[in-house]
Amino acid sequence: MLDVPLSKVIKHDIILMKPKDTVSNAARVMTKDNSNAVVVVDEGEPVGIVSERDILREVVSKKRKPSEVTLETIMTSPVVTISSGKMIREASEIITQEKIRNLVVIDEGIPVAIITPRDILSLSFEEWRFEPDDSAIATPPPEGGICEMCGTYTSALKLVNGQFVCDDCKEIMEEENY
Repeated sequence: MLDVPLSKVIKHDIILMKPKDTVSNAARVMTKDNSNAVVVVDEGEPVGIVSERDILREVVSKKRKPSEVTLETIMTSPVVTISSGKMIREASEIITQEKIRNLVVIDEGIPVAIITPRDILSLSFEEWRFEPDDSAIATPPPEGGICEMCGTYTSALKLVNGQFVCDDCKEIMEEENY
């Protein structure tokens, strides 16, 4: 399944907003559409991305008013993108190398979807579930995967109190005596 083009598996449900839109408006749209990120576009070109995590870090934790903060002031830029014709495996590699949670899929320069580590994990699981081979039983679990605490893809999961977590979450769990 990882050698399938993104165009065959992506859902074309992406939220596009303008740089001057407010965080309040973005949060409302994200909640309505059950999305974890919006792509900020200027004249059709992706110029940034704002995730739930950005809103928490840059607005909520700093006690800023969401109705007074524009997306351009908190967006991550430049946007990391991948062509819809590329393979899922390539998307996974970019997410891992760039250490990102949202990879914008473009088709002829236009953002058409966002793919996340969780999406890739789901596709990988479906492949394993429906196309098992005999070696799967003898093979140890992969070193990399999705952190069960924060949802980030990491190349080195740690088992802490029965959960597979990234290094950052491991530290938090140890500090808070989970």
